[in-house]
Amino acid sequence: SLKDQLMYHLGSDYDIQIAETGVEALEICAELQANKIDIPLIISDQMMPGMNGDELLTQVHLLYPKTLKILLTGQASANVIGNAVNHANLYRYLTKPWNETDICLTVTEAIRCYFQEQQLAAQNTQLAELNLDLEQKIAERTAELTKINTRLQQEITERKLLEQKLSKSESQIRAVFEAMTDAILLIDEHDRIEVAPTNLDVLYTSDTGILNLTVEKFFAEEGEIWFSKVKLALETQQTVNFEYSLSVNDRSYWFTASISPLPNKSVIWVARDISDRKQVEAAMQQALIAADSANRAKSEFLTNMSHELRTPLNAILGFSQVLKNDNTLTPTQQEQLLIIRRSGEHLLKLINDVLEMSKIEAGKTTLNENNFDLICLLEEIAEVLRFKAESAGLQLIFDYPSDLPRYIRTDESKLRQVLLNLIVNAIKFTESGGVVVRVKGGCGEKTVSLLFEVEDTGVGIASEAMETLFEPFVQIESGKTQEGTGLGLPISRKFVQLMGGDISVRSVLGSGTICQFEIKVSLVEATAMSHCLPTQRVKALAPNQPTYRILVVDDRTESRQLIIHLLSPLGFAVRAAENGQQAIQEWESWEPHLIFMDMRMPVMDGYEATKYIKARLHGQATVVIAFTASAFDQERNLILSTGCDDFVIKPFREEVLLEKISTHLGAQYLYEDLPRTIPNHSVEELTPELVNVMPTPWLTQLQQAAECVDNEHLRQLITQIPAEYAFLAESLSEWVKNFRCDKIVELIEQAKQLKH
Repeated sequence: SLKDQLMYHLGSDYDIQIAETGVEALEICAELQANKIDIPLIISDQMMPGMNGDELLTQVHLLYPKTLKILLTGQASANVIGNAVNHANLYRYLTKPWNETDICLTVTEAIRCYFQEQQLAAQNTQLAELNLDLEQKIAERTAELTKINTRLQQEITERKLLEQKLSKSESQIRAVFEAMTDAILLIDEHDRIEVAPTNLDVLYTSDTGILNLTVEKFFAEEGEIWFSKVKLALETQQTVNFEYSLSVNDRSYWFTASISPLPNKSVIWVARDISDRKQVEAAMQQALIAADSANRAKSEFLTNMSHELRTPLNAILGFSQVLKNDNTLTPTQQEQLLIIRRSGEHLLKLINDVLEMSKIEAGKTTLNENNFDLICLLEEIAEVLRFKAESAGLQLIFDYPSDLPRYIRTDESKLRQVLLNLIVNAIKFTESGGVVVRVKGGCGEKTVSLLFEVEDTGVGIASEAMETLFEPFVQIESGKTQEGTGLGLPISRKFVQLMGGDISVRSVLGSGTICQFEIKVSLVEATAMSHCLPTQRVKALAPNQPTYRILVVDDRTESRQLIIHLLSPLGFAVRAAENGQQAIQEWESWEPHLIFMDMRMPVMDGYEATKYIKARLHGQATVVIAFTASAFDQERNLILSTGCDDFVIKPFREEVLLEKISTHLGAQYLYEDLPRTIPNHSVEELTPELVNVMPTPWLTQLQQAAECVDNEHLRQLITQIPAEYAFLAESLSEWVKNFRCDKIVELIEQAKQLKH
C-alpha cells in the first residue's frame, strides 16, 4: 500500500493518517487542527465516493493553507487540475499507477519544502521583529542626536561638522556599550586597552586616561594575573573564563570574566558583576555551617537526653523485674508493681519514638535484615491485637492467600512495628464494623513484592488533614483525643521507605481509611530459619563452675544496686565502682572476669577507663561490656572502637544481661521449670460453676484484667487460687498463654449470671 511504501522510505519519524473518504479526511483534519497539530502534506485520490479529491483539497486548503497537496488521478483532467491549483494551491499531481520511487521522492521533497518554508517564515518573522526593535531604538537615538546636531550646526564650520560626525559615531558606540549590563574591553596585541569599559565608577577610580593604558597598569594589583590570562587566550586561541575580585574605594567587587581571542591578535574581554551572587553564596555557606553546627548540637543533646532518660528508667524497670520474683508481696503490692512497670514501659515507648524520629531525621536509621516466618509474624500480630479489637466490638480479619511466601528476609522488627502502628491506629479510630489486614505476594525466584493493606470502617480522614498526616509530632483533629506522640505514622512511613516502598492513604471522612504499602523482600529456604525456644527464668549458676567475678561501674547508685540485686542471688561475685578511676583500681586489685562499664561518668568516663584496661596485656583477657543509653549507632560504633567487647542498651532486661555473660564467659545456668501444658480438652471443660468457687471481687478483677489484656495482672490473680483448685489455675493459665482473654471474659460473665 502507499502507506507502507511511505513508511519504508520515510521511517518512523512521521505519523501517517489514512482516510477512505473525503468526509473522513476532513474529520481527521478538524481533529488535528483542534489539537494544534500541523499537516505538512496531504495526498488525495481524485475519484472517491461522496467527494472528489479536488473538492477535498479545496476544503483542506481553507483549514491548512500552508499544507502541501498532492493529487493522484488516473486520467488527468485539465479542469480538475486547474481547480486544484487555483483553489487548493496544488503542489503536484501524479498519475496512476504511480512509480514508487517517483512518489516517495515527490513526498520527501514536499516535506522538505514544507519545513524549509516554515523555517524561513520563522526566521523572517524573527528578523522582522529584530529589525523593528532595532529601527525603533535607532529612531529614538537618531531623534535625540538630531536635536544636538541642529544646535551645533549653527555654531560650527564645515570642519567642525565633520568632527561632529565622528563624535556622533563614537557616541553611538558608547551608547551601545552603556546599554549593556556587562562590561567590555577590547585589548590589542600589546596589552593596550582600545575600548574603555562601562561602569567606570565600579571598575576604575578615575574616568580619564583609560584608553591606551596597559592591562597591568589598569588593574594594578591584579595586573600580572590579567596579563597571564590574556596571554593564555592568545596562545590557545580558546576562550578563558575565570573569576576575580577588585577593591574599589574600600569596597570589594567580584566579577566573572570571559577573554576571547580575535583574529587580529587582539582579545575581547567581557565581565559581569557577580558581587550580589557572591554575597548570597557566602550567606548560604554560613547558613550551612550554622545548620551543621545545629545538627551536631541536636545530636549531642539527644545523646545526653537518651542517657538521662533511659538511665533512671533502667532502674525503674530493672527493680520491677527484681521485685516481680518476690513471693512475699501482697496482691495489692503486686498490682502496684505492675502499674509501675507498665507506666515505665509506656514512657520508654514514647522516649523510643522521639529518639527514633530523631535518628530518622538525622539519616542514621538503617535496615537490620533477618530471616523470619511471615505467616508466624502475621499470626502473632493477630493474636496480640484480636482481643483489643473484640473488646472494642470490632472484627479483626487477616486475609492472605495460602500460597503467600512464608520464609522471607527483610527487617522483621521494622515491618512488625509498621503493621502494629497501622492496625492499632485503625482500631483506635473505628467505632463499629472492623479492620481487615490484607497481604498479597508476587511471583519470583529470589525476590518478591509484598503488598500490605489495612482497611477500617472508622471515622475516616478529612482531605485537609491528609497533608499533615505524616508530619512528626502532629495529630489530626480526630486523633487529638487519643494518647501518643503523633509519631507512629511518620516513623512507619520512614521505615517503609527504608525498605524500598512508601505508604499511601485513601480515605473519605466518615467512610473509613485504607493504608497501603508495598516492599520487596528476599525469599529464603525453611532450613535457613532459626527457631526460638520457650524462655525459662534463670534461678542459679550451674554447679562445678568457677566463681565469676563481675565488676559493675556506674556513677548512679541505683544502677549499681540493680545489677548487684540481679546477679548476686544467682551466685556471681559482684563488686561496684563509681567512676573509671575506681574501676581501674578494682580491676588491678581484684581482676574481674567481666566488667559492665557505663560510658558517661564524672572523674573518668568509661571510654578512657576501657582504653587503659585494654592497653594492658592482662586487660585483654577481661571482658568489657558497655552500658549505653544512646539511640545513635555512631556512638555504639565508637564504644566498640575503644576496645569494648560488647554493649547493652539501657534500660535492659534481665535475660539480656545473663545472655551476655553466658556468651562471653561461657557461664551455664539452672532454670526454673516451664509451666506444664495441660491438654486442650481440659481447658474446654472449664465451667462457670467451677470458677464461682472464687469470691466476687476476685472475679471482677480477673474480668477487668482480661478486658485490658493485662497478662501480668492475670497471672498474679491466678496465683491467688487455692491449691485445691489447681485445675482452675492451670486452665486459666493456659488461656492466658494462648492469648484467649476473650474466653476468660465470657466465662466470668456466665459465672456472674449464675450467682445472680
